[in-house]
Amino acid sequence: MRTNRVSLFIRLQKNTRGVAAVEFALILPFLIILLIGMAEATTGLNQNRKVAQVASSIGDMVARATSVSSTSLADLMKARTYIMEPYDASNMTVIVASVSFDKDKKATVDWSADQSGGTPWAKDQAPPITIPDGAIAANKSIIVCQTKYTYVPMFASLAQNIFPRATSIDMSGVVFLRPRLTTKVTKT
Repeated sequence: MRTNRVSLFIRLQKNTRGVAAVEFALILPFLIILLIGMAEATTGLNQNRKVAQVASSIGDMVARATSVSSTSLADLMKARTYIMEPYDASNMTVIVASVSFDKDKKATVDWSADQSGGTPWAKDQAPPITIPDGAIAANKSIIVCQTKYTYVPMFASLAQNIFPRATSIDMSGVVFLRPRLTTKVTKT
């Protein structure tokens, strides 16, 4: 009886036909998690790049004008939908504003507009964001375009018990541009 067990054990040790299948079965869950993670990271990075591109494009178009109307701003705000393609831009917030500096480099908002036609920043008040020192110049103005977007990963519901932060990721972009054809872009 003992020799049967020993010979069975020796035969099983020499038999390697199922080893690759067992190793693959052990590695497969990690490969699937890695694949999902790479897909989510790629999608997130693409959307983050597009959020910054919306701020840059809309801000640049406003900085190229001498004046903008509510209608032209509404048309520019529609560009966010096209830039964000194939992703959904419905939960994106876009704010574009003209900010002027006095002789003491104190910033005040000349006008502001958002994607719904509102005025999110109070006129003649300090802007609610920090303006970098390189953009501040006495008796000058700048165009500020700020975007905010909430990215919801496709597999967030699967991982929210393990990673609570994975349910959504806040993204934003902001640009500070000098007007190109005038000293201050006005809103008519």
